Amino acid sequence: MGTGMVIGMSIVMILIGVLFLYLLLKGKKAGQPRDQLEVIGAALSGLLVISALALMVMATKSSTPRSMAVEERPPVIEDITLEVPASDFSFTGLHDDAEYSLSDFKGNVVLINFWATWCVPCLIEIPDLNRLQEKYRDQGLVIVSISDEEKELLLEFEKRLPMVTTRMRFPELVRLPSPFTGALEIRPSSFIIDREGTVRRYLLGARSYGFFERVITPFL
Repeated sequence: MGTGMVIGMSIVMILIGVLFLYLLLKGKKAGQPRDQLEVIGAALSGLLVISALALMVMATKSSTPRSMAVEERPPVIEDITLEVPASDFSFTGLHDDAEYSLSDFKGNVVLINFWATWCVPCLIEIPDLNRLQEKYRDQGLVIVSISDEEKELLLEFEKRLPMVTTRMRFPELVRLPSPFTGALEIRPSSFIIDREGTVRRYLLGARSYGFFERVITPFL
């Protein structure tokens, strides 16, 4: 039985109980019943009201875990091993407004991270990506952080949380080619591309420094 139906029935029971109490005690001196039958009737009516209130409380509590389970559901995480050519696409440098293409980074191990300032998991993994970039920069790792937000917003964000990765943005709506299609729909979304320009890993969801290090170092 649904929570709404239980609450509805409880309300009806309360109304019935109150009505019986009113009819039994109406006109009685000091509100006291006159005989044993009325005492029993009043007690049963009171018990009906109390039982209905208890049902309402139980129904409300039983519905809370289900709601919390939905809210606390862990973020979507997907890890797919690939071996497909990285289709080329363009983006704009956040600081210099120059146009770049993915192919410009060929010869490096590239980690493309699609992110946004409103994406809490994205913000959590930024310090790990910074650390990863600083440690493996000289070994040919390039982390390209791409957002589709306004330039002013991204620049202001960097004042609060500095980034050492290669920061890029899409100046307008863009249709990404395969296998990057849909990367802007759920973020963070990351792709690892080897030195030959082959996409080796697709990661949906935030990852830790240790995880990124394990999956990237074999390609360095």
